[in-house]
Amino acid sequence: MNRKKAQGLLARGGSLLLSGVLLSGLLFPALVFALEGEETSPDENTSAQEGLNGDPASSQEPEPTLEELRDELLAIMGEAENRESVKTSIDRLIALGDPEGTLRTYLEQTIRLYQLQSEQQELENSLTQLEGMNEGLSALGEAVDSGMNSDEVLRCLESEVDAGAAQMLKDLGYDGTGELFELANAAITYLDGGKAGTQSGHMAAILLYQGLIDGEFLEEEGVEQAQKAISSHASSIARSYQGLSSQNRETLQTQSQAIAQKANLAQAMDPGALVVAGGTLALTKPIFTYNGCIMISLTDAASFLGGQVVKMADGCTLAIQSPYGVLEVTLGLGDAYWNDRLLKLEVPAIVFDNEQYIPLDALLSCRGMARMQVGSVQLIYAA
Repeated sequence: MNRKKAQGLLARGGSLLLSGVLLSGLLFPALVFALEGEETSPDENTSAQEGLNGDPASSQEPEPTLEELRDELLAIMGEAENRESVKTSIDRLIALGDPEGTLRTYLEQTIRLYQLQSEQQELENSLTQLEGMNEGLSALGEAVDSGMNSDEVLRCLESEVDAGAAQMLKDLGYDGTGELFELANAAITYLDGGKAGTQSGHMAAILLYQGLIDGEFLEEEGVEQAQKAISSHASSIARSYQGLSSQNRETLQTQSQAIAQKANLAQAMDPGALVVAGGTLALTKPIFTYNGCIMISLTDAASFLGGQVVKMADGCTLAIQSPYGVLEVTLGLGDAYWNDRLLKLEVPAIVFDNEQYIPLDALLSCRGMARMQVGSVQLIYAA
């Protein structure tokens, strides 16, 4: 029975329950009136008794008594508020003898309705459990929605993203469903989205290879191949990246080393290590790591967001107003606010040489970007 048929059955059952409304007690006055208004004739009782004692009936399992049907229904009702009033009404009808079988029919049908509802719920639970357990179902649905079968995805991957990655997926037993399909499709979607401009193909390949590594699909040799491919694609992005001039780079690196000598938790960092795929990051102040986090000046952060720094009245709170939104930070605090939503900073906003600094990753999250370390390069890309 499929989901739609089961739901239709439940809907029809619900209509029966509402029309009969056993639990509300609306049916019982009608049943009582009908049964009390009838007189049981001796012939009818004799005929009914003969039907019970006849040879065909005697060979079958005896049907449940009205009392047994009543108890079954009451058990289904559980702790319902009107349980006792329903029991009283049923007992009253049983006492009339139910010569026409009206009460028996109603009790049997109502019990059956509850059984159908229970079966429907079990079916719903089974389907939900199946969908949760079978990760391939959602991937298969995506494949159908995209109109691409597994062969088309691999061909697209091989021709537009990376032939080596496509071959790696084939060797892993790619069949167009499951996590391998999700990785391949995500790479193609990234490429089609052009999120990293002309570098989108390289970033798509890097994300695919990294996904294979993180998903532990590869053996040791495969991991080495994937890491080499990632480095190759990252180098291609770095070569085309319009970064700092050599003079500015040396100046900022010298200033970063000076900061590292003054602060216990700071370490110098080469500003040329930051590479943005499909964009630029114009640095005018040194960058460095502090307590393990890459720190960027608020001035350069504002430039990256296309905005400006505004000092608030309290003197400790600073805000970047930009087309992307407003970022508020307070010196010494780990809580910042991006468009009035709390943004936790790994390291509080700090001051060095009269310049305010914030963690780079917090800034990237405001731009919908992410960072990945590839060798000595910190690769920044649109997430």
